Amino acid sequence: MIKNTKGEQSKYKLIECAADLFLKNGYNATGINDILGYAGLPKGSFYFHFSSKKNLAIEVAAYFEKEISQWILEISKNKNWNEFVIELTNQMISGAEQNKHMGCPFAVLGLEIAFSEPDIAEYYAKSMKKLTLIFTNVLKFSGIPEDKAQVLANKEFAVYEGHLVYYRISKEIDALRRMQKDLIDIYEDNKEEL
Repeated sequence: MIKNTKGEQSKYKLIECAADLFLKNGYNATGINDILGYAGLPKGSFYFHFSSKKNLAIEVAAYFEKEISQWILEISKNKNWNEFVIELTNQMISGAEQNKHMGCPFAVLGLEIAFSEPDIAEYYAKSMKKLTLIFTNVLKFSGIPEDKAQVLANKEFAVYEGHLVYYRISKEIDALRRMQKDLIDIYEDNKEEL
């Protein structure tokens, strides 16, 4: 994303760097000085754009929502469920093989701050609902009736997040391959019952 002014560029750089550090190290383990050092910006630039780390964390939540929702929405275009799952998980597997995939930031950061920072966690919960809606729409595109698609999307999303959390903890890329198989199997099992 191209920003017009130097100030906008600095703000966006702080958000991107904070997003990267929060996902790698956690929200609580990442300090403002860590973010500034990673971004290569002076302390004054932080407080020019953000009143607090919490204020930055809300911007980071919006950043993750935009980036991940756009990515998954793009993958989902004109695909049935199985095609969507295969492409999505293959991209995750490729990223994991290059040490660039660290799991779902909504789950990772949402879990960390769920009770300590509930107002920030709300943003991650909202983002997860958006992803579930994308799952619902792909299932509807695949011929699942709307009322059934919502229920099935919730199941599929729980399996998706479970595998991503396990992958994050274990670093086992096979967890992503199992996720692909499980997401397809659940769809196939439910499709036949409808």
